[in-house]
Amino acid sequence: MEAQLAAVDGALRPVTPGEIAHYQKFGWVKLEKFIPINMVNALLAMAKDKMGERGDRNLPPEAFSYFNPLTLRGLNDPLLRPIIDHCGRSARALMARRAPAGIRYFTDFFAVKQPTKQKREGSGGAGDSDWHQDFASAGSDRSGGMVFWAALTGMEPEKGTMAFLNGSHRYGVMGHHATYGKGNLITQYPELLDECANTGNLAYAAGDVTVHSNMTVHSAGPNLTDDPRWTYIVIVNPADACYTGGAADAFEPGGLVLHKEFEDGRFPVIA
Repeated sequence: MEAQLAAVDGALRPVTPGEIAHYQKFGWVKLEKFIPINMVNALLAMAKDKMGERGDRNLPPEAFSYFNPLTLRGLNDPLLRPIIDHCGRSARALMARRAPAGIRYFTDFFAVKQPTKQKREGSGGAGDSDWHQDFASAGSDRSGGMVFWAALTGMEPEKGTMAFLNGSHRYGVMGHHATYGKGNLITQYPELLDECANTGNLAYAAGDVTVHSNMTVHSAGPNLTDDPRWTYIVIVNPADACYTGGAADAFEPGGLVLHKEFEDGRFPVIA
């Protein structure tokens, strides 16, 4: 990795040319030491204060199996806002649009995957996230959106970490995850495996971040350890993305106008 990865506590480092090239080629990139450890520790302390020491406060119903989420919308928070803005600047560099398109904030949240061996009856948050794309859930008329997935502790693959299909962002929209029945995106499009190498579930140090395009096919396995998987997620869209008029999973579309850009109040331009 480039020498620029050496970041001191308190310094939010820029993405490197090598990281931009990797993202453009594969549709995802791992940013090592992207969030300084002092900020990571503060994020983890905030998450535990809000969600309990094991992240199991207010678990979702069993139908939502992927993780226990807590939406933050941290635009006015003194810890979260600098990280959100940093994700915005980095997303603009990774997107590499020639047109002067900025980056619009979408949402940010904690996502705590519970250990499968300690699953509570009737409660979710301890399953796996099968192969899917994010694009069909966003109500957006164009690709370019990104997910910043930050590890708040060290994580080995058995924790239920992210896996990607390299280059799958170039294969178009392949449906909403709810339309696959008992299968997943790969059962619907098995030919992807002929062209797109599976990274396998990745290992992370605390402060490492993976960024993936909302068109990139990805998954996250179950948490097979004894401890929760603590992550902080920031999602952004290109600033010129317009609302399609369709349903969206992650937000209430009230107030949005068909074929117009997402409104600035809830979805401000941050870079």
